[in-house]
Amino acid sequence: MTAPAGGTLSQRSPGRTLAVLHPVFALTGICHSIGGPLLPSLTSIFHLNDSQAGVLLFAYYSGTSLGALLCGRHHVRTLTLGFLALTGACLGVTVAGRMLLYPVFLLLGICVGAPMTAVTMQAGRTFGTRSAAALTFLNFSWSAGALIAPLLAARLLLGHTFRAAYVVLAGAALVAALACLLLLKEEPEHAPATAPASGLLHLRFVALFAVLTFLEVGVENTSGSWLATYVLRTSGAGAAMAAASSSIYWFSFLASRGISSLVLLRVDAARLLRIAIVAGMIGAVALLALPGTSGHVAAMMILGAALAPIFPLLLAIFFAHARHSSDSRWVLSLCGFGGSVLPWCTGWVSGQTGSLRFGLITIPAALLLMISLLPMLASWTAVPRTASPADR
Repeated sequence: MTAPAGGTLSQRSPGRTLAVLHPVFALTGICHSIGGPLLPSLTSIFHLNDSQAGVLLFAYYSGTSLGALLCGRHHVRTLTLGFLALTGACLGVTVAGRMLLYPVFLLLGICVGAPMTAVTMQAGRTFGTRSAAALTFLNFSWSAGALIAPLLAARLLLGHTFRAAYVVLAGAALVAALACLLLLKEEPEHAPATAPASGLLHLRFVALFAVLTFLEVGVENTSGSWLATYVLRTSGAGAAMAAASSSIYWFSFLASRGISSLVLLRVDAARLLRIAIVAGMIGAVALLALPGTSGHVAAMMILGAALAPIFPLLLAIFFAHARHSSDSRWVLSLCGFGGSVLPWCTGWVSGQTGSLRFGLITIPAALLLMISLLPMLASWTAVPRTASPADR
């Protein structure tokens, strides 16, 4: 990526920024995704049923939504303080009893959501209309962290409980806080020339992306949170093997993030988005319809590959048109709320019906709703935005 013309500092700054953002974003991917693989250990120790486990996931993902709202204009400050708070929250999980489990996971979600959102906003501010490639590669690193999460969980669950994982994450969060404090600098903001002119038009623009990301992140979180439990119940494997099997989904997710950045060089972003959502629908239906472990493995691979490019594509389009990078906190906050509602709905439906398979119907239902919103998104990308007088 070509840096903006200017002095040496401006040419070095984007590269230095990415060198820090990639590893810390990967850490947020681990923290955000490890809850699902660790869920069987949590439910066993605290004797939680599916409905109670769904409330626990709702508490965590609601926290990530609240954490997104804490991100203002000072992104580096948010990153530093967020990772410091995450260190304490991870240690809190290791000592919490059942009475404090839900508030501690709410706090954990806030402490993950704030720096996770700040990374995206910092990249959007740094690269602006050129953010598609940067966001794709950053989300590749996040996906690498998400892939590491079930493998780390599986390794630790062989001889320990979920508490050991959060001790490791506490140490990593402390290192991340120091890296952000010492190596990152606040970037000046540049408003894009294609921002919607009227307040009402801008509100509709933000609302559309908020709904789409609400559904997309809800599908991602539901898949990441419940797949290990689903495999555990349908295959009869142990908790460690079930946690490891969910890495198939994340491996496919990671590979697709890398490949999609190359595909975007030849394929229109809107077209790739449509293909990905439809393919995700196919994978979600196959996960519920196909019997046996081999069918579930194939479905998880399709689902992971399809979901991977959707979020960065949506964010890249948003940053190319939004007035300010800080506007994204409303989108990222609502998508975090979606990430809490859909996993909770899955647990609630499963508890009411006695079948996790019925609960996971939330995944294809959300993707179907996204498909119905694609024509509205196409109208935004096809019709030129109203430019300001200065742009004319």
